[in-house]
Amino acid sequence: MNPYCFVITSFGKKENLNDLKLKQAAGETGPVQTIDFDKIYTELIEPAIIKAGLEPLIEREERSFGSIHKTMYEKIILCEYCIADLTNCNPNAYYELGMRYAVKSSTTIPIIASSHFPLPFDIGPNRILVYQVDKDFNLVDRDNDINKLADSLRHAKKNRSTDSPLYDMINGIAFQNSVAHEKTDVFRDKVQYNEVIKKELAHARNLTDADASKTKALRIEAIHQIVAKYEPLENIETAVLIDIMISYRNIEAFSEMQSFIKQLPRYVFETLMVQEQYAFVLNRNGGKAKPVDEMMIREAESVLKKLEQDGKASSESYGIWGRIYKDKFERAYRAGSIAEARIYLEDALSYYEKGFESDPRDAYPGVNFVTCLELLGEREKALRLLPAVEYAVNAKIRRKTPDYWDYVTLLELAVIENRWPAADRYFYKAKPLAVEEWMLATTKENLSKILNFRKARNENTIDLEKIVTLFG
Repeated sequence: MNPYCFVITSFGKKENLNDLKLKQAAGETGPVQTIDFDKIYTELIEPAIIKAGLEPLIEREERSFGSIHKTMYEKIILCEYCIADLTNCNPNAYYELGMRYAVKSSTTIPIIASSHFPLPFDIGPNRILVYQVDKDFNLVDRDNDINKLADSLRHAKKNRSTDSPLYDMINGIAFQNSVAHEKTDVFRDKVQYNEVIKKELAHARNLTDADASKTKALRIEAIHQIVAKYEPLENIETAVLIDIMISYRNIEAFSEMQSFIKQLPRYVFETLMVQEQYAFVLNRNGGKAKPVDEMMIREAESVLKKLEQDGKASSESYGIWGRIYKDKFERAYRAGSIAEARIYLEDALSYYEKGFESDPRDAYPGVNFVTCLELLGEREKALRLLPAVEYAVNAKIRRKTPDYWDYVTLLELAVIENRWPAADRYFYKAKPLAVEEWMLATTKENLSKILNFRKARNENTIDLEKIVTLFG
């Protein structure tokens, strides 16, 4: 599928404001010339976008829930490419272009009719493409202008050079500075969106049944009903769509999560967060399938490879990639294929290392990097790295209320350092925060691997066995 190019423009036939001003200045009356913006779109803009190998996206009418223009603004921000027709001094177009420039450093192309150039303010003559019209506002050099606009889009695709004057002035300001692995955790607290739907989803995630075995199905059905209530998805604001995706993940409805992600509008599906979660759930579902679905796991890797090739991979991307190979290691290890398991473990280590190097604030790839080193017997290197990971965890605890994973991460680091009283203390801090039994089981499994590898190296494991026993 080709990337979207969103079009900012006026719609239908509008009075030519230049003609109106001239008539008013001359004291003339009579009909004012009209500009057919739909015709300019279909005869110039749309064919140029298609010729450049992109897919045109235009918002002619809003039926979204919440803020009337919110889903349109999201498309302006999220679509990879954008054309803004500034002809006729439409204030909405200027506003929307400013919004685009504020969040995208490149791939935005303003255009204007020759009869309306120059602009009433300076955005730089080298930034705007002028298309030719006659006195009756007909396109007079259509083929050439289509080629010029298509070439501009191709140039944007290839070079991605800065075209936002805002980014020129302040050298690429970044509005988000969150640790990648924490974004899904803090999403509901940090992002403003439809409070009614947010509460409906929270209620759905917390439903219970007298028969505990039916609780998960009850929650899934409640979320399904919310999705059906507000369909179609393209008219639901992006933050709500993300909350629905995370809600499926929170209740471990991984098949439903994968299905929902595949239904998302492309301008949402192609965002970094969704692509990372898609890779996560593909690996999760592929690994749990019986037999293991290797094709699904390869698709998860291909998603992450594309993020890396496009320069978008984050510490979370590499953390998920490391998890893919850690899962391969565990399957091979359980099957008794020790040599194969070691190769997968080394691969997992390399991705966790990339993740921690890309953002040392992210403790998730960091602790997994240290653990892989421990399992491989590279203790000296693990101990050199460990203080940096410990600092990242404690920094996170200072930023937000600590959770189960914070304390068991500190516990695992204490185990690797053989600090047994500290490991014991962190267990009792973590235990009350384990809201699901599987959380304790996951940690026990991780510690058991360290235990087994230490036994294989004939190391003293008495204290570690006591810690593992605490987890039941």
